[in-house]
Amino acid sequence: MIEIQGHRGVLADRHGNTLASFVEALRLGVDAIEVDVWLTSDGQLALRHDAVIDDRDIRLEKLREAKVEKHPATTTDVDIETRVPSLSETLALLRFANASGVILDIEVKTEGAAWDEYGHGIVTALSKVLAAHQDEQALRVRSFDPQIIKAMSGVLPGVPLVALSRATPSRSPGLYPSPAQDLVDAALATGASAVAPAVGILDAGLVAIAHAAGLKVFPWTLETGEEISAAAGLGVDGICVNDVAMARRALTELGKPLPPARPISLPLLHPATSA
Repeated sequence: MIEIQGHRGVLADRHGNTLASFVEALRLGVDAIEVDVWLTSDGQLALRHDAVIDDRDIRLEKLREAKVEKHPATTTDVDIETRVPSLSETLALLRFANASGVILDIEVKTEGAAWDEYGHGIVTALSKVLAAHQDEQALRVRSFDPQIIKAMSGVLPGVPLVALSRATPSRSPGLYPSPAQDLVDAALATGASAVAPAVGILDAGLVAIAHAAGLKVFPWTLETGEEISAAAGLGVDGICVNDVAMARRALTELGKPLPPARPISLPLLHPATSA
């Protein structure tokens, strides 16, 4: 089975990291929903990809002030939410949807610098929230920052961890390396159970080295059926995609099993039926 991971929900036709995007991902059917998390000035875990939008840094704002990320190239201005959702609200949404088996795959965002007060703060806040939910919700944590993954492995050993990587020309304490063997070695050293390479650095050698070390491989972000078919041919364990419907079609053509659809219904909005 190849796991379908909805990138920020369904980024192909919804604004990313919004409740509407997560609901759409559940409706279509995913194995995991990938989200991005930052720590706000009032100690909230807010879901957004970029720290800075319109010169406003989410790390310096309160949750209620933070702007929602928008993608006008792929979405309309329908259903724009008034603020970014919190991690706790997203966990509540999954609980309401009876989607405890859908993995909430949380990317911890940093600037890729040396360990600092912010890194300590977000690990502390995240570990508290996840510790309260790990028995009721499938969870996973990923980051480009090996310092974050190592810290999370020490405070929350029951949650799987993923080492994210992209092509990097130089070494940095806050970034996993991109060469296959170096990435696998760093992932193992920090307690990760999977690597997530950018699709541009994915190849058969990386998959073979990772699998030989007991690590799963989750490339990102696959945007075409051809990329998905090629990745499946390499034996990857999951795919992070913007277009969930397209990914489902591509995997169907390859004869791969699909996760069930989980449309959310609101019983109180349905007409009452007489006994």
